[in-house]
This record gives sequence, C-alpha cells and structure tokens, in this order.
Amino acid sequence: MRFEDEFSRWIDESLAGDIPNSVKAFSFNLYEPAGFAGVKFGVELIGAGRFDENDPDWACDEVWEPRVRGIPIPKKYSGQSWEPCLQKIKALLLHKLNTTSRSVDKLKSSKGVAVGFVDGDLEVIWAP
Repeated sequence: MRFEDEFSRWIDESLAGDIPNSVKAFSFNLYEPAGFAGVKFGVELIGAGRFDENDPDWACDEVWEPRVRGIPIPKKYSGQSWEPCLQKIKALLLHKLNTTSRSVDKLKSSKGVAVGFVDGDLEVIWAP
C-alpha cells in the first residue's frame, strides 16, 4: 500500500470514534522514532484542550489521542531531511482537508489543525 493511502486510512480510523468535547484543536506532530528500520520520521495525532495561534505551546495541552497514536513514515517517502518530510506531510494533510469525509468533518469542527515537529514550530494549516 502506498504511504499516502496508509496515512489517509490512519486519519480516518483515528477519528472514527467519538472525540471528547474537551478537544479544541488537532496537531499532527512529526518526530524521529527510534528502532524502526527504513524509517527516519514518524507522525502522530493529538487533540489539544486549547487553541491559540499566538501561543506556540497550545498543542502541549494534550487531552486526547487516538488508539493508534502515530505511524512511521517510510524513508523512501520522507527522505533523510526534516524539511522535505514536513512539506510532504503538510501537502498530504491539505489534500485530506479538501476532501469530504467524517474524519475531515471532525478535524474542521475544531478551532484549528496544525502540523510541525514536536520540538519545533507548528504551522496552522486550517482554521475556521
């Protein structure tokens, strides 16, 4: 299966259940996992209890995570450097947000959706 399809399916499965009302925004966090052959980066999804574009730490207020918190990104997709990986995941998310599905409706029912590396800056890619 192509990573693009796996990523979309993971989002759909992650958001299939009820999302607590305490979730105000979603963040897709990129990170460098340890111990996975053929993997340089991974991506996880969290729900945050607050959202403030002026506060770069809003996503630290985690109040929800899906059953499968994250997935590895194959190196053949991500490449070796964080910049191209971030741009590819951002593009996948923007594409997903431009589709219609229950998972997209749940993401868009929040105050914002962001992407970025866990120890770096988040980029808000959708807000109402």
